[in-house]
Parts: sequence; C-alpha cells; structure tokens
Amino acid sequence: MVKMLDTVKSIDQNSIQINQNVFEGLYRYDKEGHLVLAGAKSEKTEDGGRVHVYRLRKDAKWSNGDPVVAQDYVYAWKKLLSLKESASNWTNLLILKNANEIHDGQKDMESLGVQALDDHTLRVELIGNIPYYKEIFASTAMFPQNHAVAEKYGDEYGKTSASTVFNGPFSVVGLEQGSKKWELVKNKNYWGRKDVKLKRIKYVVERDQPSDQKDFFKGKCDYVRIGCSYDEKLASKKGFHKRLIPEVSMICFNQKRQVTGNVHFRRAVTYAIDRKKIAASKTFHVKALYGIVPANYSYSPENDVDYREDAGNIVGLDKKKAQNEWKQAQKETGRNQVTLTLLFTKDMRYSDDIARKIKEDLETTLPGLQIKIKMVELNEKLERAFDHDYDMFYQSWQPSYVDPLAFIVNGGMEHLREDYHNPEYRNNLEKAAACGGDFSKRRGFIIAAEKDLVEKDAFVAPLFQQSNGYLLNPNMRCVGFVPYGSACILRDAWIKK
Repeated sequence: MVKMLDTVKSIDQNSIQINQNVFEGLYRYDKEGHLVLAGAKSEKTEDGGRVHVYRLRKDAKWSNGDPVVAQDYVYAWKKLLSLKESASNWTNLLILKNANEIHDGQKDMESLGVQALDDHTLRVELIGNIPYYKEIFASTAMFPQNHAVAEKYGDEYGKTSASTVFNGPFSVVGLEQGSKKWELVKNKNYWGRKDVKLKRIKYVVERDQPSDQKDFFKGKCDYVRIGCSYDEKLASKKGFHKRLIPEVSMICFNQKRQVTGNVHFRRAVTYAIDRKKIAASKTFHVKALYGIVPANYSYSPENDVDYREDAGNIVGLDKKKAQNEWKQAQKETGRNQVTLTLLFTKDMRYSDDIARKIKEDLETTLPGLQIKIKMVELNEKLERAFDHDYDMFYQSWQPSYVDPLAFIVNGGMEHLREDYHNPEYRNNLEKAAACGGDFSKRRGFIIAAEKDLVEKDAFVAPLFQQSNGYLLNPNMRCVGFVPYGSACILRDAWIKK
C-alpha cells in the first residue's frame, strides 16, 4: 500500500516504486540500469568536480502545465534537510556544501550548496569531488517538487494523488489514503512522452500473495512483486524471476540502555547468530551477510570488483567469542540474568520464523539471556525507534543510491549520527571523502570504517541480504529495475501483442 507521494518523506518501498515512475530528477535510470540525463539537458563541471551547473530542460513540465524550474529543486532539497524524522533520506544531502553544518544548527539553510541562478539553471556545490553524486541526484528523495503546489497543500501534499502534481512519465490517478486500487496514466505534459508506450497502468493491492499469484496466472495482471518469501514450486513456473537486491536485514541496539549499550553484549549477539541457518530456508530466500554492505551492489570502476568481495567477512558465527563477550558484558553490567525485548514488524510473512531462530541462537549460546519477541505495527516500531523506546529491533533497509557509504553513514541504523562516537570511524569517512576519483584508496577507508562500525563497536548486527522474487508477463518488454532496490522502471516498457 502506498503511504506517501511526497518524495522527500517517502521511505517505504511501495511509495518509492510509484514515485520512481511519476517523478523525475536531474538523472534517471534507463531500462539497462544506466544513468542518463533526465530533467537536466546538460551539465557543466567546475572547480575540479566540486561544482556542477545544470541547464534544465525548457520543455519539462508538471502534470498541471507548470514549468519545472530550478527553484523546484532548491525547494525540495531544503525541505528534505529540514525534516526531523530520523528515518528520512536526508543523509543524501551530506554531499552538499554546508548540509552537515545546517543539520547540526551551526549554519543557516540559505548557505546550502544549491542555487537557482535562473529558472532553468541550477548550481550545485558539493563538499568535494564526490564520485557518486549522480547516483544520489537520481534517487527519489532528490526529485524536485512544484514549490507552489507543495506550499498550497502544506502537510497534505503527497497524501493523495489530488494533492500532488507529477513531472515524470506517468501521473497517479485515484489514490487516497488507504486506497486498494489506483492507476498510473501517461503524463501528457512529460517532455519525453513520445518514448512512453504504456497509456495506463492499474495497481491493485490484494489481501495476500496467493490472490496476486492466481490473478497473474489467469492473465489478470502483468507484474507481481513476491519479495523473498516463496516456495520452489512457484519459482519453477513460467514468468517467475528473482534478483539479489541490496536490502539488508539487521538487529539494531538501543545504545542508551545498560545492557544493549554495552559493546561486549552487542558483540556477543553478533557472534551468536547462525546466519547460514536462517539462509538455508527453502521458502525464505536470502543470502547470509557478514558485513553491513551487501554483495553484488557496488563495483569498483577501476577493476569491477564487488565491494563485499574486497572487504570480505567482517563478522560471523563464533560461539566461543560470543560466550567470552557475554561473560564480559555480565561482569561490566553486574547482571547475570537478563531479559530483553526484540521488536519485529508484525505484517512481514517471515517474521515468526526469523524471530524464533534468532531467539533460539541467543538463548542457547548466551546462558542467562532471555529474549522476548514482540510483534508491532510498522508505525509503532518506527516511533519507538525514534524515541529510544526499545531494547533491540529487527530492521530491513534498502538504500536510495548505489555506493557503500549509503550503508556506512545511514543504513537504516537509528540514531547512528547521535549515538555513535568513534573518532576513527569519522576520520576514515573524512579520508574517504577526500579521495575524489582514487577509488581503490577510497574503498580502503570505507572498509576500515565498516570494520569499526560492525566488528569493533558492533553498533549493528547484520544478518542477511534479501532477494526479490517477482512474476512478470513474458510479453512485457523493456522493464527495468533500479540497481539500489526492487523498484521497477516502466518508462520504456511495452507489451508485445
């Protein structure tokens, strides 16, 4: 179910799936997953790659006929930076000059490194020569917003299709809060409308996966997102596909509580979990993960080597280490018997099975520890996470751009910036930022930061990386997928008759 059409506030995958097809930023992903200019017609680089000046398309319009202007980008980016929600994608802006200082209250919003020089010229100033800036500018969180419409509707902007205007290949029609049905229709004002073949896309939210699958095999729908939970019988059917996606599942700890704030306890949890056992399920398709950055996600432009291959396994199952760390945690906290609550989101089909296996591993390997599993609604989990009202919680997260730093500086880890205070970690991030185009050197600093985060300080316990199963009509052509997640790209799609 779609929760938000406001691009700066959208963090759930259903909303991002829609927003990817109804809005457009400076760049877009084509059907092959390559970045190409979109809302920008040209780009000029200055000051050694630190400044980028974009000439915007004069034929780019919003669905209500308004022109897309540079101020729409400035407005959206400042709005994103002003958000207080910890779960937002505001960290995308950290590559912009003064964004970090503005967020921390040290500088004024007007000093942010983005300016509308005129209606069709956008000047962006970065903190340095950032090699992955295009990926960030192509993320949905960095899309422009019609500032007049957004101001008109205020907090209601993006909650319905009627309170939103669109500048992408399609427009949304008939979407209200809680809608089970809505449509995407070809945007007659889109600058590239001649390339858009599909005239109408109907979205239907079914009560369960079996209903979706039945409709697909009856020819009633053309695409069904399955996710990582499916059986081998379904996987053998015509039209089924799967992709390993950079969605990482992890356990997050409350650093402000006595036990979960103890580094030895967090290390004990990290070493006690058998990730291979979870990944061995025949109906839950994931890849065991031994670092926070996923595999098959970020490749070096110098030698095409995957980041995870370079970094290797940072943590893993080691019961002896787990027990030694647990004993040290008991000693430092003065507590031999500990009961903690682990929060899960209740609407995930596989929550019960994962929770049971994690509870079993922790209680068996760490004597004296009792884990209570509590299933809560997603909104409650997010609120409790924001308020530090938890012991531990299970989290799954997809990035909004392709670069290992997405997981090192955000990663869906609540309160990372305010609760994690390792100066070596910060130092390595600063060194990585100063490397510019030296990708090998940069990767070395990022790996060092990941080791601090996951191994030395165990701020988070990575578990596994998910796959995305889906059903696609064999006659559908040119359907693309964003390289940073599960969202499909329908701009160039068409159906063979």
